[in-house]
Amino acid sequence: MPRSALLLISLSMCVLGGCTETNTPETTPSAIQPDVSPPDPGPTSALLGTVWQWAGTVTPVERIDATDPTRYTLLLQADGKAVIQLDCNRGGASYEITGHRISFGPIVSTRMACAEDSQDGVFMKQLVETTSYFTQEQELFLEMPYDSGTMRFSPAPH
Repeated sequence: MPRSALLLISLSMCVLGGCTETNTPETTPSAIQPDVSPPDPGPTSALLGTVWQWAGTVTPVERIDATDPTRYTLLLQADGKAVIQLDCNRGGASYEITGHRISFGPIVSTRMACAEDSQDGVFMKQLVETTSYFTQEQELFLEMPYDSGTMRFSPAPH
């Protein structure tokens, strides 16, 4: 059969068979509803603007309890800056959150001599080592790499 005959038969079948687009109720423009749900605020919205008090850290070999959680605090601001209370010293650092990953830049702080029982060095070292976070029951957990420890924070009372 010649090519032109096949083309003519195919065209005839389309015309007779209705090769046109049909709209079903699910696909008609009036049936398609725009997504009007509010944008997901993302995981960071719960972290920002809260003063977090360090309750302690659990590592594979030890448990470190903060002697006074009010002396070790973390405030993550929307501009990517963290305000940090390191016992008798105040400090700050930049931070970056991507998904559930978090990292802190170098911490800059005052250098007053705190009491002998100060945990400022441990607190600062662990913050800088943080690689990820999660929240659970209104608490913040900062995780250090390779399951080497998890810092636990509670929101400061208002």
